[in-house]
Amino acid sequence: MASTSLSGRSRQFSKLDALILRDYGRDAIEDVVGFTFETILFSTYGILFALVVYSIFRRGVRSRSTIIMLLVVVYLYGASVTQWVVDFWATLNSMHSLFMTTEVPIPDRGAVADEAGNKVDALQEAIFDINLIVADAVVIWRTWAIYQGRIKAIVLPSVLLITAFGLSTLLPCQFDSVDDFGLFTVFTVIDITCSIDLGPFPGADQICPSSAMVVWGFSVGTNVVCTVLIGFKAWRHRKMLKQLKIGGKTHGMSTQNILSLLVESGFIYIFLLSIQIICYLDIPRSSPWYYFEYILVVMGQQVTGMYPTLIIAIVNFKRTIWEEHPSTRANCTAVNSSPWEVNAIRSGETRTFNSRSILDIFPEKPHDEQGAMEEV
Repeated sequence: MASTSLSGRSRQFSKLDALILRDYGRDAIEDVVGFTFETILFSTYGILFALVVYSIFRRGVRSRSTIIMLLVVVYLYGASVTQWVVDFWATLNSMHSLFMTTEVPIPDRGAVADEAGNKVDALQEAIFDINLIVADAVVIWRTWAIYQGRIKAIVLPSVLLITAFGLSTLLPCQFDSVDDFGLFTVFTVIDITCSIDLGPFPGADQICPSSAMVVWGFSVGTNVVCTVLIGFKAWRHRKMLKQLKIGGKTHGMSTQNILSLLVESGFIYIFLLSIQIICYLDIPRSSPWYYFEYILVVMGQQVTGMYPTLIIAIVNFKRTIWEEHPSTRANCTAVNSSPWEVNAIRSGETRTFNSRSILDIFPEKPHDEQGAMEEV
């Protein structure tokens, strides 16, 4: 009797349904693997966030710049938490739609899962795009501060940032088709709008496919320019130290080490951001490469917040680059004889966003006791 019942069920469960369920299982595994990787990054980010917040409160929240820095850190982590929660919901909802909606025919469950997932696409895209803009703003601040507040040093990266989030002019022209138009566009807003719909404006079918890539491209360009500028400053600083024969060990991080960390972390971020180009490729879920693509997607969602937080951690945690203590008597003499003397008194409050604090260690024209040296 039991064998007859099983035989009847097997006839109802077609080979096509079995193949579809196999694909659903593959999709579920891909989602779980990606979410697990994101959870690891999210946990690491949580530790970094706690350390940065601790360092900020340890020095005291007494100035407007410190409050802004704290708000930036909290916002970025809040965006990361939101992204993680949304992905957690999307993963659970996908598995529920694929395997637990018995009232829906098996072939139609994939469409149900996709429809539910599309509801959070705009939110996910908005978080990613805004995080890119905030991260680029922090990178530009880093460059501006190290270059002593010189506007010329950040003109190019600022133009790239403004182009990504600011107004980009599409010159009015005369066209024959209904898709032709002239208007002002904001690439980030367009990308978010396209995530909600194909865009409530003419020409959306031409603009939407490339809007996200435009934002990403300008972000990569901004980081490349800023990191090269910081690398050039680090090279000049190292050259200056060799000319003045300043060496020896220091308490905490040395200025050169801080600059090296900023440059190295910058290039690592550029690499991680550059390989995001793979996310814009149309890789089917049946391909093994989809695992790699999905991991890159969730990595980008977390790294865009982690990197600016890491920058703030480098220049704010423990001893900052303007609180360097030379350990040898010779070094103290050499440093104190220069007009760009490093502050050796540990202050109660560190103004991470104050360019004047960094000014003393990045002279444009350092002098020794014999006279002026050439600009380093």
